[in-house]
Order: sequence, then C-alpha cells, then structure tokens
Amino acid sequence: MRSISIKVCAIVLMATVASCSKDALRVRDSLQQLDAVESVNDPYLLSSVIKQTALFYSKMGYWDSRLPGAVQYIERNYQGSDNYYSGFKQPLDDMYSAMNILKLVDGSIGLADKRGSKVHKGIFTIFRVLLFSFMTDYYGDVYYSQALKAREGILYPKYDKQSDIYTGLLKELDDANTLIATGTEPVSSTYDLVFKGNKSQWQAFANSLKLRLLMRASNKLSDAGAKIAAIVSNPTATPIFAAAGDNVSISYIGTTKDNSWPGGTLNDNGGSEFDRRRPCKTLVDNLATLNDPRLKVWVAPVENPWTSDPAQNGVTVNTTDPNGFTYSSTWELINRSDSKMSAYLTPDVLLDSNKLYVGFIAGMPGDWKNGNAHWNTALGGAYGNFKVSKFSKLFRQNSHPLLKAVIMNSDEVQFILAEAAAKGLITGSADTYYRNGIRFSMKRWGVSDADIATYLMQPSVALPGDKAGQLAQIADQKWLALFSVSSEAYLDLRRTKLPNIFSNGYLSGYQFPLRYRYPANELGQNVDAYNGGVSGLSPQVDDQYSKMWLLQ
Repeated sequence: MRSISIKVCAIVLMATVASCSKDALRVRDSLQQLDAVESVNDPYLLSSVIKQTALFYSKMGYWDSRLPGAVQYIERNYQGSDNYYSGFKQPLDDMYSAMNILKLVDGSIGLADKRGSKVHKGIFTIFRVLLFSFMTDYYGDVYYSQALKAREGILYPKYDKQSDIYTGLLKELDDANTLIATGTEPVSSTYDLVFKGNKSQWQAFANSLKLRLLMRASNKLSDAGAKIAAIVSNPTATPIFAAAGDNVSISYIGTTKDNSWPGGTLNDNGGSEFDRRRPCKTLVDNLATLNDPRLKVWVAPVENPWTSDPAQNGVTVNTTDPNGFTYSSTWELINRSDSKMSAYLTPDVLLDSNKLYVGFIAGMPGDWKNGNAHWNTALGGAYGNFKVSKFSKLFRQNSHPLLKAVIMNSDEVQFILAEAAAKGLITGSADTYYRNGIRFSMKRWGVSDADIATYLMQPSVALPGDKAGQLAQIADQKWLALFSVSSEAYLDLRRTKLPNIFSNGYLSGYQFPLRYRYPANELGQNVDAYNGGVSGLSPQVDDQYSKMWLLQ
C-alpha cells in the first residue's frame, strides 16, 4: 500500500507539482514509525536505539567537519570551507536525522507501556530527551508536543517554544529516573550495549543529562542552580556519573563499513579524507604548551618539519607514540636564499619552525597551497602539507579500544560540576571536580596514572583563585576533554564564549554561527510552524546568526 501511494504521488508531482507530496510524506512518516516496531519487542529495540544514537553523535563529533571545524579541533587542507563556518550557511537536515531515530524511540516507548516495562520506558525516555534536546539546542523552537503524532492525524505539527521544550525535557528526565528506580524487570546484558543491564547506570545517565541541560539553560532558568544542587546533594535518589568508566559510548567492531570507525581504512580507503583533515593549530598549540600527554595520542609528528639549524637538515627522527604506532620525520632547513622556498616563509611558518607537532591554522582557506607551506625540497615543492601534522595513526584504525562512538562522558559531568561550584551554585570544591574532569578524560585516552599526576602538578594547570580565572580554566580543559565530541563542545563554546578562540588565525573577519537553519522542507511542507519558529528568533530571520531563546 505504501509503495503504491508513493508512486501515485510521484506521478501527480511530475504532472502538477500538487500538494500531494506534503501529505504523502507525512503519512509515510507514520507508516515508517509503525513498520519500525510492529514485529519486535522493546528490549531488542534498545540495542538499535543505542547504536543509531551513538553513531549519529559520533558523526557530528568527529567526522562531519562542520562542528569540529567550528570549535577548532579539525581544519581541512583541501575543500575546507568549514574552516570558516560555511557549512552553517545552508538549511541543514540534521533535525530529520534525529527524528528518524525518535520514530524508533517513541515506538519503543509504546511497546514498553503495553508490556508494563517501567525500566525500558525510562531508558527510552532518556534517548527521547537527548534527541529532542539536540533539535532545540541547534535550531531553536521545534516540534515537540505534537511531534510523531501522524498516526493520530497530526501531519503538520506545530513548533513549541524552546522555553516550554526545556520544561518538558527536564520533567521527562525526572520521570525517567523514577521509572528506572521503581521498575523491577531486568535489562538484557546482550541488548544493553552500554551498561550491560546495570539499571543504576541508566539512572545516572538520566540525571547527568539533566545536569547538562540545566547548565545549558542556567542563564535563562532562575531555579537552575537549585535544581543542580538538588541532584548533587542526593546521590542515592539521583545518582550521576562519578567514575572514570561512567561513559555512554559503544565500541566499533571494525569488520564492515557500518560497524567501523569512520576514519578507518574500510570507510576511507586510500586515506584521502584522512590526509585532508588536520589537527587545528589551536588544539596542537594548547596541548603542546601544557605538555599534555594526549598530544601524542591524537597527533602525529610532521613528516618534514622546518628547522633553522643547518646541522639538523636531513636528519631523520623516528617516533613511537603511546599506542605503538611509528612515524618518521626528516628535518628540512629553512633556506632564505632559495627564492622559491622564500615565497612560503610567512610569519606563521617561521613561528611553527623547529617543532615536530604543528597544527593547521584556524580559518585557513581550504587549499593545499596554504598552511605552513607545502614545500618539500626532495619533491620540488610538490603538493601536500608536509609541514603540518596529521592526526595519529590511531584514527586510521577500523577499531581500537580508544575509539568510541560517544554520547556522553563522565569527564563532561565533572566539568559541569566544577563550573557550578565556581559559580557558587553548589557546595564542594571546584578544584576537585576540575581535576577529576582532567583525570577522567586522560584515562579514556589511555594516559597512565603517573603521567596524569605529573600533568596535574604543573602550575599552568592549577585553578586560579579568582572566579573569572577559574571559569576560563575550566572551559579550556573541558574544551580539550570534549575532543571528538564536537556537538557538545560547540554548544558550550556558544554558551560561555570560552575558550576565547573566535579571532584565532584567519577568523577575525568571520562571525561565529549560533544555530542551524531550519531544513528547507519545513518551509515547503510545514510553513505555518516554520513561520512560528522564525518568530521566536532574534532577529526574526532564519539564518545562522539569529539568537534562540537560550541565547537571548
């Protein structure tokens, strides 16, 4: 029946461009929702919801260059318009990607209700909140109360105000915590890809996610501080992530494209995309300045680094990183008497000479001619950024214990608490939370306890005594910890404007984007709701610079 209706509509569209497309697409949504769940049960669906959501966040966090570029983790050295935010200019369909998973989530909640399964309903509710929060945080007003009700005849759902959405999401997380706490049925360790059936960990996820949303809306909700304090003060009723291993993530299997790390050889055969994605100078310089052990985990040494020492010219340095991957770097002398080479010796290039680890300059035009010079004497100045680091070989693996599809990590929670303590919203030591955040992040990336202790002993890592200095330092370290979780790093950078990286490199002439533009189909298929959503922005323009309620 569904295929027949689509074919009929396609014929009408070709002939008359009639309004059939709108109704047919909306009805198809309802059929997809039904088809997704009608022949399975909610425990089985749990594994699918976890996997789809984790991969959705993982793509945003590392592989899709819009957000990693915006927060200056990754710069492209070819076709790199995302280096200066161009990906935000066009209407973006990520809202629909989230809705496709939400169809499965809401169907799963319906099945859990039929079975009287409180625990599973609570878990699915957490994912519902997570995905709706993504939608509203990135777009502004979106559909929420009328979403996914096509089977009830609501084909054109209205957009809810972002303030109302936040109120609803926070209540749903309270409900989820209660459902999981009072439910008695077990969770399958097979289908629970994250916590292997540990229900208290799912409660901790619900409450940790609530902390994230409360901090995100803390400038708009007068009781946000009190609600954060209430969660922290009662760990029995409202547990949160408090240990290094309390992470919502799944491992890659590495046997097919679909179950492999996106930068691995199965998804990026030949490595052309890997070569085009370089660590940003902002990231590399920050890590190097702080003697951060994650530098050598994430970043490879330059293949042909510049040297100003004639004695080093042609000398090869062999390096092994903490994961056992090996590299070879051959120093090349800066020769000012060579007129061809001199053309590449810009101040930026000279600044990054005599270094083994060099980042691609923020906001650099995406062209292989740019970025610390592509000059290589042996190849006659041939193409390639031989003077800029690549990411480490870790990120060329199809699977590895350190490569995860991440939704939320425990270090993020610790940094949220550090910020709350620094602002006086909760009692407790901001320094303790801050150091826990650093420790948890480093342990996730395989850094030894001894190296963590050495790092934390540095005066440059210590929290300052003043509030503003503390908040800046917490933001710096949280930004580092969120590497590969760019979806959260972007929202934090937008909220706090810390770290202050907005004028780095060549970005001083570019305005930082504040939101995603609504999908183009909304204007064509749901125009009344779309107009209502735009009216909630300031100014009332659907572009990447208008402010949603959270930012007004």
